[in-house]
Amino acid sequence: MPTGNTPTAAVSNRSVTVSWTGSTLPGGAAISTYVVNRYDTNGNAQTIGSACSGTVSATTCTESSVPGGTWKYTVAPTLSNWTGGESGQSASVTVASPSLSFSSSTTVTSLPTTLNGTIAAFVGGQTVTFRLDDASTGTVLSGTLSPTPVPSGGGSSITVTIPAGTTNGAHTVYAVGSSGDVASAAITVAVPYTTTTTAWDLRDASSGSESNQSAASAFVDTRTFATGVWPTAFNTNNYLEFNQNAPLPSGFTVTGGTFVFNFAAGASGDTACFWFEVRRASTGAVVGTHGSSSSPVGCVTGTTLQSFSTAISELNTTDLANDNRIRVYARESAGKSITVERANVTGSTPSTSFTLYPLSYTDASTGTPATTNWALAASGGSAYTTASNWPGSFTANDYLKVTFPSYIPTTATVTGGTFKLAYRPTASGHNACYYIEVYSGATLIGTHGSTTTPVSCNSTSTYTTDTVSLPEINTPARANGAIVKAYFWISGSGSRTTDNDLATLSVNYQ
Repeated sequence: MPTGNTPTAAVSNRSVTVSWTGSTLPGGAAISTYVVNRYDTNGNAQTIGSACSGTVSATTCTESSVPGGTWKYTVAPTLSNWTGGESGQSASVTVASPSLSFSSSTTVTSLPTTLNGTIAAFVGGQTVTFRLDDASTGTVLSGTLSPTPVPSGGGSSITVTIPAGTTNGAHTVYAVGSSGDVASAAITVAVPYTTTTTAWDLRDASSGSESNQSAASAFVDTRTFATGVWPTAFNTNNYLEFNQNAPLPSGFTVTGGTFVFNFAAGASGDTACFWFEVRRASTGAVVGTHGSSSSPVGCVTGTTLQSFSTAISELNTTDLANDNRIRVYARESAGKSITVERANVTGSTPSTSFTLYPLSYTDASTGTPATTNWALAASGGSAYTTASNWPGSFTANDYLKVTFPSYIPTTATVTGGTFKLAYRPTASGHNACYYIEVYSGATLIGTHGSTTTPVSCNSTSTYTTDTVSLPEINTPARANGAIVKAYFWISGSGSRTTDNDLATLSVNYQ
């Protein structure tokens, strides 16, 4: 049997046409069947596509859906059970791998965003879908292909939409062909966010030593409040309602939503029970119900505070978490008040865990609603009046200290913060001045104003509101749990307290 003649190979998109001169037997008879092989550049034999596999009854064949790479081909003549020598290898040919590229910027700074681009070197005839971060199990992305299906040339224009709720950071977009082709391209999501929150942890050192003046219902710290008296049986006109803060970026999923409620009955021999509803703060619409009048979530006998944690899986997006109101229905066996220590909502986004705190609570235990706002949450409502008189000059021991909660993902890039404070002297005829220090834990990271140059002074009955830039808030570690100490002095005699109407921290991050 003769040796095969060295073939030629020509590429068209993902197809390779192999051609060769036919072989003849020593007597001059033509050989009509051949075996074709494909090799990589290291000489390793590859599995060849169906049109060129087995026995080829021609002097040309076209292998389709060839994987991307550089290849060489050989042929060998066959006759009956005989196979001739394998030819020399053809010249190398390179087949392009499927690719995805974007003409739009691959740094995404707003969501949702539609990116434009192209695919190339796909096998013709395929439809294409798009996924994020995993070609098999990743989030399915909305996209278009034009023309569709992929034409024989292997290229089409595409659009693909990166949805709201995609976390900041590096991501991969996959184009997945219906016949198995896969291509990918990297993008970076860098959406700027600003989170503004008040502080519920308040320490008052106006007397020269700290006292805990934190918001009741925010922490497990014995800072409690007593409701009005409850009926001995559940009644939907008798409730306690908590409006939580809204610090989360919109558009993200929430998992592990939980309502944490610490309370006790009004007297040692009494029993208090509760059930609750999750509502939208904006509309009052009920999102979920937990327990009932006949099957309470929990009961407490006596005055020892007990904690109840209830999963609220219906709170499954940050939009719902930011519009969240918990309405608690209670009864007390002797018709007394109950004591509340904590009413928080906890959960996790794809980037961070969080705790939500009450901006206000409405006590309708008696059937008549009365709302109490957290004094530092917003201007124009109730104010916090310092527990003692301020000194007549600045001292290192006299301050208000606020500790802010943690909402910034640990992987975020923080680009700064601002602190806002509204204050006035409680009594007329006084001048109040202050400066601030900013801490990360016990470490001083910034000072704004000084004993000789305060941030501001106010001698009027109108609140002064200052916005202080905090460039030192430049990492998640510094933003989360940031502490601000405001040192005050006040002139004059008599009452030298201040009213403090607002204390917030805004953090910019990506």
